[in-house]
This record gives sequence, C-alpha cells and structure tokens, in this order.
Amino acid sequence: METIDGYIPVTKAKNQMLEIIRDIGTYDNTIAITKNGLPHAVMMSMEHYDALQETMAVSADTETMMQLRDSMKELKNGEQLIDLESL
Repeated sequence: METIDGYIPVTKAKNQMLEIIRDIGTYDNTIAITKNGLPHAVMMSMEHYDALQETMAVSADTETMMQLRDSMKELKNGEQLIDLESL
C-alpha cells in the first residue's frame, strides 16, 4: 500500500514550504522530502499524524489487539458480539 502522495527534493521544499503546507492541509497529502534522491523526511497534516500516533498506541497494546483479533474471529464465524437487548 503506497502511503506517500509525492516526493519533493529538499531544495524545492525549502522554496515552496508555504505551498506544500497549504496542499497538505487541503488535500491531506503525505509528502516525502528527498535528499540526494532518497526519502529522508515526511510531511503530513497534524490530524494525520495524531491518527497515526493513536493507531501505533493501539497496536502496541497487547490486550487490546488480542480483543480485536477475538472479535474479528467471532464476526467471521457469524457470532453476535453484543446482545443488543442488553444495551
């Protein structure tokens, strides 16, 4: 899955920083900044960054991941996860 929307050399990024920031905010792009043709940094919206941090925190929580896997198995087997009447 490609997660980078574009690659920009660092010298071009320096000259177009404001435009890049506007585009990231408008289109929620993720841009790789390259140096000598190789990606060295990533620019993304703060919202995207916060979501990524939250995803990593959930993924690192062993108990939560185990519950998610169990729930996915139950769904796959057609089991009802929550008794709707108990809500």
